[in-house]
Amino acid sequence: MIPLIRKKFGDELVALAACASFARSEDTDYSDLEMVAFVKSMPEGRWWDGVGKIRDGMLVELVWTTREGYLQNVREVTGDWYIAGSDTLLPIINEEFIGELNGYRVADLREKCLKRAALHWHEVQEATAKVLNAILADNREGLPLLAFDMLRHMLIVLSFLNQTPYVTFSRFVSQAKSFDLKPADFETLNDALAQGVSRDLPSLQAAVTNVFTQFEKIFEELGVELYDDDVDPN
Repeated sequence: MIPLIRKKFGDELVALAACASFARSEDTDYSDLEMVAFVKSMPEGRWWDGVGKIRDGMLVELVWTTREGYLQNVREVTGDWYIAGSDTLLPIINEEFIGELNGYRVADLREKCLKRAALHWHEVQEATAKVLNAILADNREGLPLLAFDMLRHMLIVLSFLNQTPYVTFSRFVSQAKSFDLKPADFETLNDALAQGVSRDLPSLQAAVTNVFTQFEKIFEELGVELYDDDVDPN
């Protein structure tokens, strides 16, 4: 693909790298191939673009961006940093350039992560309420999807609270279990979800409520205000 990429961008091409599982030497039979091309400039109003193709059963994705766009939207603490922040680039073209990006460190990481954790809390609040409503309504058919959506949002908040992005989606839970800062009953809740959410609804309800309350306590101990009675949008 390298000649095709060079042809597409010409003199605009600065560097090329592989990322995700291939860059980590963790690709398997079912992995895709993801690459990032770094260009000198992007059209006004866009920081990235990309294309995906399936070749011989394998998904091949190429995105392109500038150095500034990559650092600001991937390595800095944005709403997607919980997974994007762990990005590792394997140099293909311009090793020095890619090495500089891999060495980038976020300034004021703790403050930025706590802010993002608080901003994402309303997602946890909404998702948790839906789970508790489903339990009260004995909605066993809808509960699994709602419960795992709640867990996903809780995991996102945990990433920000621990200032540690996840390496890959499949490791969210295992990484979260190793975090120092997490609700005391987090593993109990995760085990209940793994064993089947509809088996014991009272126990699930207790675990959900306990974990939610313990999250609130963690924020309180960190000095982060989650709630504001002033609903004036102005």
